[in-house]
Amino acid sequence: MPLASTPKVGTYTGWFKDQINNRLELYYNSTLVAHATATTFVPAVATTSPSTLASTTTITAGTGLTVTTGNSVVTAGDLRVTAGNERLGVVSAFATTEPTSALVMKTGTAPAGAITTSGGIFSSSTVVRKIIADGTVSNVET
Repeated sequence: MPLASTPKVGTYTGWFKDQINNRLELYYNSTLVAHATATTFVPAVATTSPSTLASTTTITAGTGLTVTTGNSVVTAGDLRVTAGNERLGVVSAFATTEPTSALVMKTGTAPAGAITTSGGIFSSSTVVRKIIADGTVSNVET
């Protein structure tokens, strides 16, 4: 008997073991909703609902959540880093001691112009800088 790659039932709903791709698939009314392996779970259909995963979201065991397109958005609650650091830009190691509970920023594009009722902090190649609502940029001093 040949291996099956999809269930051959009219309106199948449930799990299916895809022996050709070596993964477990979830179907709803014969539509592939998601597939999983031992280390990944990948939604198969795009959605616009912010409370669900989209087809561009992959959760990999042991490495965390990777968003390859779009944004990671927290609509309520906090963005929490309970162990480790929050890093902006390419991650590179410190020469001696890695920090904990730090915001680490790589040099990026500096802001310019007024930002109305907002403010921001960013990194130049040598100092941490701030921008205030009227567009004034200055170093963050100690």
